[in-house]
Amino acid sequence: MERFEENYGRYTYINLPQIKDYLGINSNTKDASLSNVINYATAAIEHYIGQEVIANNYSEIFDGGQSSVFVNRLPLNNVHAVAEYDGNSYEILQGPNSDGTMVDTESKDSKNIVNVDSVTLRKRIKKFGPTSAQFSGSNYLAIPDDDDFYFDTENFTVDVQARLAKLNTNQILATHFQDTNNKWEFKFNSAEGLQFRVVEGGTETINVAHAATTGYVANTFQHFAVVRNDTELKLYRNGTNVGATVTIAKTVDVPDLTGNVEIGRSGTNTEKFTGFMDEFRISRSAQYTANFDAPQFQHSTDDDTVLLIHFDGSEAGTAMEDDCSTENGFSFTRDTGEITRDVGNLQSQGTYPTVRRNYPSLDLQQPPKFMPFPNAVKVTYNAGYKSTEVPYDLQLATLDYIKLLYKQDQDKRGFSFEGERQEKYPLSSNIPPHIRRILDLYRIIR
Repeated sequence: MERFEENYGRYTYINLPQIKDYLGINSNTKDASLSNVINYATAAIEHYIGQEVIANNYSEIFDGGQSSVFVNRLPLNNVHAVAEYDGNSYEILQGPNSDGTMVDTESKDSKNIVNVDSVTLRKRIKKFGPTSAQFSGSNYLAIPDDDDFYFDTENFTVDVQARLAKLNTNQILATHFQDTNNKWEFKFNSAEGLQFRVVEGGTETINVAHAATTGYVANTFQHFAVVRNDTELKLYRNGTNVGATVTIAKTVDVPDLTGNVEIGRSGTNTEKFTGFMDEFRISRSAQYTANFDAPQFQHSTDDDTVLLIHFDGSEAGTAMEDDCSTENGFSFTRDTGEITRDVGNLQSQGTYPTVRRNYPSLDLQQPPKFMPFPNAVKVTYNAGYKSTEVPYDLQLATLDYIKLLYKQDQDKRGFSFEGERQEKYPLSSNIPPHIRRILDLYRIIR
């Protein structure tokens, strides 16, 4: 169970300029004191409402045997992963879109992945999940040609977590190879760093490169991505744009190629990849349009993802699966924080009149439940408000509480006649009623 209370007051959602403006303070002489009050006040309010305000990542464990569980933090922004204990180990369930909606599995199919010369799953070195894939420099993965890999002039993203074993040779991350005169390739170039290039009819039509080799580290996982966003083509390393942004005309396309998409090798059997890979993805959209935080969790699939390989499996396994069109194993509701076990179209189905239909039948097994083991459900999720989206009433209540703490008194408790002696009342230990009235709206009571 996450120890939530340790972070109360650590990530403040009221800043110094805000409170100085609210109190009408122009000098800097009280900045240190005000900063301490801000930390104290935000911690006190977070203790009162029972949750952090600023968005953060959390992990929780729940008992199984039930159809749904409720996380302890709201608002729920995204569920990064749900792992279910099956009696032997925790298996990661395929999730929905990042907004909780179901992934469209009708418009695309999971691809067949051919493992050539035994790319092997390893537990000892991994980025996410139980395993990653080890490439020896003499093996690779091949995915038969599919219309999903024809990017044309549309947006696309190819990204991967890669752990290069060496930096002194060119190494293919991925390529769609028809022949040496017709291909696209995404690779590490020992002289230029990350590079994406397209060759059509023997002519290079697109080439974007980092043009530097600094910052690449051998035997360390780094996130690499190439993204087309309209007329811009960018390379990213660990979430930071590297090299110059290349502007290409809207009419410049990535051609319709035949031949395999290959991971870890070019079709000419050269520039093979040596090292480990995790989380390989191809999307028919611009997943990143500006610098971003490098992924901290496995990718969720979405309607635009046409190839998603988590490289999850058992030690020394060689079976690789594409999860771009896998039925969702769970769904979630943002407002309530409910995470529901779901098995998509694999659940019991009706048979009326004589053929199977894609609707659940009524039986004693419904609704589907998590496995009935103690601590059977591990949930990793993001919840809370972005710093720019904290509700105004919550901000105002906090500002007013800070004002009371700073001034060390509260409004007079009653009225008095003119000339009657008046005394200031010391700040009580309780949060004043007019502030509690707002904070009660944000309390989570389980």
